[in-house]
Amino acid sequence: MKTIFHKFAFIYIMIFLVSFILIIIGVRTVLDIYFVNHETELIIKRVTNYEELVNKRYVDSISLTVLQEQIMLLDGYTGANIWLFTESGEMYTTETDRITLDVMTYPELPEDLKNVFAGKTTSREVVYKDLYKERMLRVGYPFNVGTLTYAMFINVPMPEIEDTISKVSVIIFVSLAISGLLAVILIFLITRRMSYEINVINDSAKFISNGNFEKKIIINRKDELGELAESFNAMADELNRQEDTKRMFISSLSHDLRTPLTTIKGYTQGMLDGTIEGEKQERYLKIVLSESDRLIKMINDLLDLSKMESGALVLNKTDFDLNEMILNVLDNFEQKIIEKRVKLTIDLNKDKVLAHGDYNAIHRVIYNLMDNATKFVDVGGDISIRTEFRNEKLYVGISNSGRVLSPKELEVIWDRFTKLDKSRGLEKKSSGLGLSIVKEIIKAHHEKIDVFSNEDIGVAFIFTLSPQIFKS
Repeated sequence: MKTIFHKFAFIYIMIFLVSFILIIIGVRTVLDIYFVNHETELIIKRVTNYEELVNKRYVDSISLTVLQEQIMLLDGYTGANIWLFTESGEMYTTETDRITLDVMTYPELPEDLKNVFAGKTTSREVVYKDLYKERMLRVGYPFNVGTLTYAMFINVPMPEIEDTISKVSVIIFVSLAISGLLAVILIFLITRRMSYEINVINDSAKFISNGNFEKKIIINRKDELGELAESFNAMADELNRQEDTKRMFISSLSHDLRTPLTTIKGYTQGMLDGTIEGEKQERYLKIVLSESDRLIKMINDLLDLSKMESGALVLNKTDFDLNEMILNVLDNFEQKIIEKRVKLTIDLNKDKVLAHGDYNAIHRVIYNLMDNATKFVDVGGDISIRTEFRNEKLYVGISNSGRVLSPKELEVIWDRFTKLDKSRGLEKKSSGLGLSIVKEIIKAHHEKIDVFSNEDIGVAFIFTLSPQIFKS
C-alpha cells in the first residue's frame, strides 16, 4: 500500500530532479555567459593597456618585426594565442614567423575582420579543428599603432572557463543534494505524524459506521487536520443526538399509535361480545371514529413530511390574498381562544399585496403555527398576528406569550424526532410534526422562517413570502 510518505517523497523527488536539472542548466548558462563576458572584458582591458604602452614607446610607427616581438610579449602577458592581421590580409602570429591564412576556412573570421577594421571589438566561441582541439574564446580588437590599424585576435582556451563553471556546478549540486536529503527527512517526520492522525480519524469513522457514535478524536493541531477532527467530533455528537432523538421518536410514536389502537380494539371487542350495551354503542363508535381520525392524521403527517424531505413535494403556486387566508384560519381557533381567554392582536398590512405561493401549503403553515400558539399560550395570555410588506417581501409573524424557550430548545424545535414527546402530554390530537412540516414547506418555497423567544415576546415565528408576480 502506498503511504502518504511514499507519495510525498515521490512527488518531492520528481520536483527536485526537474528543478535540479533546470537549475544546473540555468546556472551553467548564466555562469558561461558571465565568465565569457568577464574574460572578454579582461582581455580587452589588458590589450588596451598594452596598446598604450606600445604607442608611448613607438610614437609614430613600428616595424612588423618589432611588432611581432611585442605580440610575443603580449602573448606571455595574456596567456593566449594571438593573431595579427594587416589590412592587406597578411597574418602574424606567436606560433609562426609569418603565414598566409585562408580566412574563409575559419568560423565567421571574415566577418570579424571586417568589424574589427571598422573599429569594433568582437567576441566569439569557436572551434579550430585543424589548429586547436578544444573550444576557444576569440576576442577581436582594433590594435592601433600610430596611423596604422591592425586586427588583433586573442584566442583563449575555454577549458579554463569550463573548469571554473564545473567547480561552481559541483558546489551547487552538493548543496542541493544536502537540502534535498534534509527535505526528505522532514517529509518523513511530518507525514509519519500525519499518517498516524489520519489513521486515528479512519478508525473513528469505522466505529461510527458500526453505530458507535461516542468515539472521539483527540488531535492537538491548529491546521486543516485539526479542523477535520473537530468537525468529525461535531458530526459524531450530532449523529449521537439524532440517534437518541430517533429512539425517543420511535418510542413516542409507538406509544401514540398503541393508545388509539388499544382504545379502538377495546371498544370494538366490547361491542362484539356484548359487554357494551346497544344504547351505548353509538357513543363508543364516535370515540372509535375520533381515534381512527387521529391515527390517519398522524400517518398522513408522517407521509407528507417524508415526501417534503425527499423533495417530492409539488407546489402549485398562485396569487392569493394573504390577509384573507389568515382571517379564515383564525375562525378555526375561535373556540380555543375563548376558552383560554386569550387577548388576540391582529395587525395586517393595510396595502393589499397578493402573496405568491402554493395556497394549500401556506394555509397549512399558518394553521400549524396558530395551532402551536393556541396550544402553548398561557391562560389569559396574548397571541399576536402581524403581516408587513418591506424590501420586496411579505413578512408574517405569529407570536404567543408563555414559557420562554431556552437556546437549546430553539436549536431542536424543528426536529421531528423531538415533537411527539413534547406535544403528547399537552394535547393528544397533535402529531407533534407540525413545525417540521412548516419548516419543509417554507424551504420548498425558497423562503425563510425564524423563531425567537424572550420574556417580552414569549415565542415568535416569522416567515417570508414572495409577493404577486406582475407580468409585463
